[in-house]
Amino acid sequence: MADKRSNEVADDVEEALPSYLTEDDAPAASSDNASSDNASSDDAPSDETAAPRPRRRWARWGIAAALVLAVGGYVGAAAYAADRIPSGTTVLGVDVGGLGRDGALEALEPAAAAAGEAPVAVTAGTTSVEIVPADSGLAVDAAATVDSLLSFSLDPLTVMRAFTGGQRDIDPVTSVDSDALADAVTEAATVLDLPAQDAGVSIASTGASAEPSSEGVAVDVEATSAGLADAWPVDSFQAVTAPSEPVVSTADAEEFARVLNAEVLAGDVAMTGPNGDVVVSSEQLTRHGSVVVEEGGLALAIDGESLAAELESAEPSLVSAATGASFSFDASHRIQVTQSQPGRAIDGALLGEAVATAAQSANRAGELPYRDTEPAITSDDLGVSDFTDRVAEFSTPLTNETIRTKNLVRGAELVTGTVVKPGETFSLLDALSPITADNGYYPAHVIVDGFLADALGGGLSQMATTLYNAAYFAGLEDVEHRPHSKYFSRYPAGREATIYVGAIDVKFRNNTPYALTLNSYVHEGRLHVDVWSTPHFTVETSASGRSNVTPAVMVESDHEGCIDTPIGADGFTITNTRKVFLDGALVDTESLTWTYKPNNGVTCT
Repeated sequence: MADKRSNEVADDVEEALPSYLTEDDAPAASSDNASSDNASSDDAPSDETAAPRPRRRWARWGIAAALVLAVGGYVGAAAYAADRIPSGTTVLGVDVGGLGRDGALEALEPAAAAAGEAPVAVTAGTTSVEIVPADSGLAVDAAATVDSLLSFSLDPLTVMRAFTGGQRDIDPVTSVDSDALADAVTEAATVLDLPAQDAGVSIASTGASAEPSSEGVAVDVEATSAGLADAWPVDSFQAVTAPSEPVVSTADAEEFARVLNAEVLAGDVAMTGPNGDVVVSSEQLTRHGSVVVEEGGLALAIDGESLAAELESAEPSLVSAATGASFSFDASHRIQVTQSQPGRAIDGALLGEAVATAAQSANRAGELPYRDTEPAITSDDLGVSDFTDRVAEFSTPLTNETIRTKNLVRGAELVTGTVVKPGETFSLLDALSPITADNGYYPAHVIVDGFLADALGGGLSQMATTLYNAAYFAGLEDVEHRPHSKYFSRYPAGREATIYVGAIDVKFRNNTPYALTLNSYVHEGRLHVDVWSTPHFTVETSASGRSNVTPAVMVESDHEGCIDTPIGADGFTITNTRKVFLDGALVDTESLTWTYKPNNGVTCT
């Protein structure tokens, strides 16, 4: 490498030498070229005079040779210097003096990485934000830095420094991702920027007064990014900033306050509405008023919500109460529906703007804005709009057991008024529970393990049968039911139901598009269940004959709590079929086959 550089530099030096050192002497002019007017035999040199010329030529060649040898040595020294960093050279605090390229690179790379991770505090005024160079597009190029220290040079000072050394600290070569750095500075600017403060106007009991504006400061992202890229590596950097002007000046605020005091807040405002008229006093305007910056200017704002509450409290007739939906059943067991009606109240969200506009108008008058208020229960919530007809009804005869009838009366009260929305499922046990004395039930006859006994709520299975049949004829979807194990002649054979807490329930789903409600009551010796809704389905039902008849007999029992019972109905099997029609088209057919055990008479032992 050194020889190649030496040869190249020698060639350069040779080209720069004087002609008398680099060229042969020029031949003497021939007689043909000599002027006849200026030359004669007397002017021609004698042999003695011309003889020394060859000696001068050799002297010149000697000097040239010496110079070439000297230049070659210098170039060799420069080539040697290019392979070694001068002693005393530091970069990023790392001493790389005397090292070749590989050694210097190995020494410098850890410092270059550390510089990339050392935070830089970017400052504007008294606020600073740290950014991490490596995350912000800044990096030290260790290889380029080392290469810059090893470049070949003929500068005598550079060559001499390679041999003599000397303390010097070299700035590293850096690389910059301009987009990443701009993003980092932009993010820092969100903290460093000091927004200008618009002038404002405050309103107190004494009136409106101006509050002065103040100038802000904004970071110049482009200039700050460029400056930081040039300056890094550094520990901190002062961001380049420019002033930002407020939108609303102090003069604007002073003029707005003057107009408020002289024209807007100086008098009352008349407001009219469907529930009555009110006067908003100058004192109320001042107390509920404030000034806001709106679309680059100042505007009067009135707290409409608090003003509305104050006006309504002083004059309740300004408010119309909402009416909730409800329904009930009259003495004839027909439904009476009350549709919900919205109420009316001052719309606080709009009142502020309405009063502010009126206060700045020529006649200082305006209209009270109103809004509808919803009742706690709307017609849609309750579904009362659907309760137009009694779409199904069913009744079953009572027994002569008074306590049992009391339980049915209580059960009817709890079922009445139950609303089942489209798609919802009704549970009889949910409606009747809890079946306790505190909930109005009494002990009466029930069938337990096939034997008659007394229990709280005895007789509620008749509610199950009556409800099941009402839902059956309304075309509602049967979700759950089970007939009694023994047949009782007061019920339709095979088309009846019982209940048992925790085990057997009666459930149906409202598979119509209309809400429905139930009415149940005891009347003229029968238990009734009516379904009120909008007509939808029609139903046809049929029953098969009784088969597999098993006669009832008398049996003896020592069952705890046994009650003597006369012989009842025989056991048998029966099938009931229901067909459901919608607008004359058959949409569902279902059949249920049930086998009853014989209702044997019991003699308790």
